[in-house]
Amino acid sequence: AYTYHTPKLSSAYAKGCYADITQLWGPNPQENVISGRFVQYNIYVASLANQPVSSIPGLQLAHGAGRITRARYPSGPVETTFYPDGWIYETAAWTPAATYPAADTIQVSEPIRSDYAMFQKYTIGVGGPCSIFDPPESYWCSKYNSGGGPGLFETPQGLTYLPGTFLNADLGNGEGAVAHVWHSYHWSMWMYQIDSIDQTKNQINWTYGGFQGARGSILTHGGSEWYLENLFGLLDTPGEYYYDVKTQNLYYFHNGTTAPSADVQFVATNLKELIAVRATQADPLRGLTISGIRFTGASYTYLSPHGVPSGGDWALQRTGALFFEGTEQLTIQDSTFLRLDGIGLMLSGYNRQALIQRNEFAWIGESSVAAWGYTNGIDGTDGNQPRGTQLLYNIIREMGLYEKQSSGWFQGKSCENVLIGNIIFNGPRALINVNDGFGGGTEIAQNLLFNANRETSDQGPFNSWDRQPFLTTVADGKTPSLIPAYNEIHHNFFICNYGSNMCIDNDDGSSYYLLHHNFEVYGGHKSDFGGHNKFTYNSINAYSKVYQDGLCCGIETQPPDFIPGFVDGYYNNTCIQSPIVPYIAHSGCNPTTPDPKTISITNNNKVYNANAQITVQCGNKVFTEQEWQKLGFDIGTSAYPLPTDSEVIEMAKEILKIQ
Repeated sequence: AYTYHTPKLSSAYAKGCYADITQLWGPNPQENVISGRFVQYNIYVASLANQPVSSIPGLQLAHGAGRITRARYPSGPVETTFYPDGWIYETAAWTPAATYPAADTIQVSEPIRSDYAMFQKYTIGVGGPCSIFDPPESYWCSKYNSGGGPGLFETPQGLTYLPGTFLNADLGNGEGAVAHVWHSYHWSMWMYQIDSIDQTKNQINWTYGGFQGARGSILTHGGSEWYLENLFGLLDTPGEYYYDVKTQNLYYFHNGTTAPSADVQFVATNLKELIAVRATQADPLRGLTISGIRFTGASYTYLSPHGVPSGGDWALQRTGALFFEGTEQLTIQDSTFLRLDGIGLMLSGYNRQALIQRNEFAWIGESSVAAWGYTNGIDGTDGNQPRGTQLLYNIIREMGLYEKQSSGWFQGKSCENVLIGNIIFNGPRALINVNDGFGGGTEIAQNLLFNANRETSDQGPFNSWDRQPFLTTVADGKTPSLIPAYNEIHHNFFICNYGSNMCIDNDDGSSYYLLHHNFEVYGGHKSDFGGHNKFTYNSINAYSKVYQDGLCCGIETQPPDFIPGFVDGYYNNTCIQSPIVPYIAHSGCNPTTPDPKTISITNNNKVYNANAQITVQCGNKVFTEQEWQKLGFDIGTSAYPLPTDSEVIEMAKEILKIQ
């Protein structure tokens, strides 16, 4: 690839010509700059006219040995091209969202959560812009939606690209193309099936798609970065393919100067489900064991119908390479899930005591494992959900290659699950996502999580929401209640690197969490927007960050006259700071008259930093620890000089019970 700066360019680079041998080239047009690249085409074609192949949505080497990338621009191998590489950054305009009638808002007035200041009532919007979902409903189509970045759901209906974006590529009329578009805040990906491309006007139009995330194009009324795929005119890079459905010719751009090996084998991914069980709660399939099998080559499902499980940010498809609905004592063990283009394993509706152990999930197109139940609106007491699932000692890595709103484990309307001893890493977003507070009673322990949020931010390795209340009997086993059992997260090792802004993100409404004996590196605990009863204790936040480097806990203050005792807590923890900033920030705190009935519980923390001094933030005011303790808060918290690396390691061993 080359870039030539003409003499007219007002820059020291004028008359300069520069070369780049990486071929990962995504130019942004610039006046008085000429860019291009030399492509030596080595494309081979195979006719499949004598075979019943209607489409090839994915192509792989045999036995899951590697993916062949569908022709795209900007180019880049799908498995190894990560944001910010491989995207078109600048867009001339976004076509406004389609016009719908207003959704019908349903809000349940009884029962309500009296222990919440926000998210008290179950609310949902039906129809309107949420007609694109299956079923056509979402919390984000209710006029009462609230939380971080609230707004009614909408997505754009096309875009106008800048002249020169595709250089001289012939896009034709766009038939068969797919656009992949980042949500404006990078909270998810939208995929759209292209209706038409007008190259004279630089316009790309679509009507189908945009349902892959529950949150619409908030504030911007458009998307962000994007790429285009599945057009012959985009086949310009080794390792890409294109299948012409009309001529049934398969084109492959071979990465070499000679012909492909005579014994090379390609596998077209067409099946969306490799194994499916569809039984019922009344008549479940019991005792099925799947052991020692390698699963690969399932097709993408990002253009399949999607639904919104609950009040979190997610939308997803109720399908997976392995799909189970209506099972008891299901066991999946010692197996490999490799290069599956959709969700790896889906537990849908009624499933009890499923055991998923000692498997490896790698290079998955969307989430690796998902558990998604059903309710009758607010009422989940019929038990038609995945409950008691055990996810034990699995290796889960490289997920979310297509849909970036993906995790190693997702649960929505699911409860009483156990996640122990898993190693989860290399994901574009949070590695464990809990979409709601349904039922509670989930235990997450002795896991190693790292390399989360590699392509996004505003989360940690663990993320949760709870914007919709649900009736269950989980708390005491018999009484229908909106109050769940406590979820417990303990004895985990979290490394909160890449785009992670914290380690544990208890976002909008999240409540009833016991967070203890965790070793959290480069992150702390975020607790905001209307939740309560999240208690962090006996944990280590090493070189912490909660949006701000050095902050160990961002914690909410309840509003005046709220129910006493329903607060959060951060106590008996070790906070190791690099920058010297307030170690804890009480949002919503009144610095003039701090109210002990509404401020979260803090005490007996050990804070380490270069100056061995502590400050605390209350609202917009910073207090010294001495000033704060004189007001009766944070008693027993003390400052210490920074420990050595070996001392931090010994602290971690003690917390995690490592010999």
